[in-house]
Amino acid sequence: MIFFKTYFRHLLKNKLYTSVTIIGFAISLAFIILLGVYIKNELSVDNFQVNKDRIYRLESNGGTDFSGPIAVDLNNTYPDIEDYTRVYEQDGIIALPLGEKFIVNFLAVDDSFFTIFSYTLLNGNASEALTLKNSIVLSQSYARKLFGEVSAIGKKITINNNTEFVVSGIMDDFPENTTFKLPDAIINIKAMSNITGYKGFLTDYGFCSMNMYFLETPNGNLQSKASQILKKFKKDFWLYKEGYAEGVVFTPLKDVYFSTKQGNGVKSNNKNLIVILTLIVFLILLLAVGNYVNLTIAQATFRAKEIAIKKLVGSSKRSLFFQLIKESVVLCSLAMVLALFLVKLAEPVFNSLLDTELSLNSKVSFLNATVFITFFIVVGSVSGVFPALRITSFKPIDVVKGSFRKKNKTVYNNIFITFQYTITIALLVCSFLIIKQTRFLRNYNVGFNKENIIHLPYLMGPDKKGAIKNTLEQITGVEGVTLSWGSPIDGGSNKSFDYNGKPMSFQEFSVDSSFFSVFDIKMKPTKMAYTKDGIYVNEKALKVLGFNSLPTSLKVHDETYTILGVVNDFNFNDLRKDVGPIMIHQQQDGSYASNVFVKINSSNPYETISKIKTTYSALVDNTPFEVTFVDDAINQWYLKEERTGKIISYFTVLSFIISFMGILAMATFYMQQRKKEISIRKVNGASVLQVFSLLNKNFLKWIGVAFAIAVPVSWYVMRRWLESFAYKTQMSWWVFMLAGTLTLIIAFVTISFQGIKAARLNPVDSLRDE
Repeated sequence: MIFFKTYFRHLLKNKLYTSVTIIGFAISLAFIILLGVYIKNELSVDNFQVNKDRIYRLESNGGTDFSGPIAVDLNNTYPDIEDYTRVYEQDGIIALPLGEKFIVNFLAVDDSFFTIFSYTLLNGNASEALTLKNSIVLSQSYARKLFGEVSAIGKKITINNNTEFVVSGIMDDFPENTTFKLPDAIINIKAMSNITGYKGFLTDYGFCSMNMYFLETPNGNLQSKASQILKKFKKDFWLYKEGYAEGVVFTPLKDVYFSTKQGNGVKSNNKNLIVILTLIVFLILLLAVGNYVNLTIAQATFRAKEIAIKKLVGSSKRSLFFQLIKESVVLCSLAMVLALFLVKLAEPVFNSLLDTELSLNSKVSFLNATVFITFFIVVGSVSGVFPALRITSFKPIDVVKGSFRKKNKTVYNNIFITFQYTITIALLVCSFLIIKQTRFLRNYNVGFNKENIIHLPYLMGPDKKGAIKNTLEQITGVEGVTLSWGSPIDGGSNKSFDYNGKPMSFQEFSVDSSFFSVFDIKMKPTKMAYTKDGIYVNEKALKVLGFNSLPTSLKVHDETYTILGVVNDFNFNDLRKDVGPIMIHQQQDGSYASNVFVKINSSNPYETISKIKTTYSALVDNTPFEVTFVDDAINQWYLKEERTGKIISYFTVLSFIISFMGILAMATFYMQQRKKEISIRKVNGASVLQVFSLLNKNFLKWIGVAFAIAVPVSWYVMRRWLESFAYKTQMSWWVFMLAGTLTLIIAFVTISFQGIKAARLNPVDSLRDE
């Protein structure tokens, strides 16, 4: 009890030291907790799957899409395969018997899905839930949305007005730590031929649009069969025969989440981001502990007499050592309590930043609490070891003589402060350049107008296209309407063919006559006679096809298309990729459309959009739909870069806080060391400004060293990062200077707080203490 009274008296006496240490430690620990829980969640994805070590996704070197019969062929050929499921994601419209309609996102899978994967069925049997072609399993949250608290089992629903299903099961909502996104429903994949109207959905080798997962037999070795399968594919499967796909890979389920290949219905993360965040956790911990050591050693001069007296009255070095360790643990515990409060405040922001759902309340358990408390006791103990060794090593006689301060060197402090500011400057540079690149991407001229254009899904049959377009064009504020299949925001669909013996890969759009004016895409006509089967190509297409002048026709397979015009190159993918060749067809009366784009004027956009929603809702019989601005859809392409920039920005702020405290500790320590020298200089006529300048220049040179180290490191890292973009900003010199200057200003202000205080000391008081 006496120990606590003495220590808390010391803390209250030194309020600046106490508040700076506890707040800085708490902020650092809060970051560590949040990042630690997030990293643990990400690394534990799909750990709950009973068959996780036997599930593989089939991939080529370039993607994850295969045709339906491939899974059947492999299952019938290789005994290493125990079972399989194909997965196809789609959005649709669900209609209830009383006429209510809802948007639904569903997965179409084989009936083995719930026996391969370990997702929980709250109602229904896992092996039988999808046996029938018209079976549908709803998620618990979606079932409540449709039917409230009434049991949904046996209820009938219709998807896309053409296929009726019977609810055969209710599944628990997919957990956050799984590869698959939470679908509203899961249906038998055999029903897709009815929903899409495409009878060859599961049997056509040419339709490569679904993922497939295989369950390996307990003693099988599926990955070893990849080379055999590749030989077979090159012989029999058109995708490989014609060179559009290479390689066969069986990716383990545990690696699917971190795969760079996006698949149907799955989410993913960048493993490099997890590595970076793990490194950040260790850096924060190192900076926090190192900063505490700095602050504690800086305080040693204030506690020298206390320790000396305790030694003189009989306290052993061992007892003093453990006293200081206990003090460190107590201070760490105080910081831990504040950190937990900060964690709860920051949890929503953190979830939004990383697009996750930590739900820290659900992590409370005896085991987690034990690990948590043990971790902080260890951190507190380790943090106190070096200061305890340093403080208990001096002799009481040194304090009496006043030579204790002379023996305390600052080499360690200088090295650590340099390290801190190297990290701070490097992080500032990275943060500035990521923000600069994100703004560059968002403001880049993509080759078409993206302002004041809204997107609606086309929800009617081909025969209604003209009526819908004419009706929307009559609304006040609407400047143009275009209907299309494929667009600049979805990239269209791929069309591969041979041209003069060379494989070509084009993207295809199908658009109406208003497309070019709505998007303000420039087009150079070829002066060929108009034909409804004519096409448009872009300038990139001319280059890859080898045309030196405006072409008149293009032969694709056995069909020759008249080229009506050449459009300017516009980006239809994010700016990580260069512009590719495109082929634009014309919408015909019976052709399929998937998009409605409406260009509006900017005078009263909200009223215009409201009218569009009301009118369109009536045209599609109140079928629910979402309205999206084209520029917002394009900005979504760069969310990962924006999030990465924010993460580094937040860590930069934290690094500034820690560095502020570190240099404050060093300044305090340094001023104490040179108190006698300062007093003598003032007695001999030195001004406050001269003393202030003398004290500051020693610190600022270490900032210069940090800048010299941080610039080449951050330049190399950011140059490598920018290489992943086809279009990138310049690494301007002013970014590095701004980071260095900002750090220098903050460091100067921090040092000046102690420097002015020391320079204005009364020499008489200082020399009396000596």
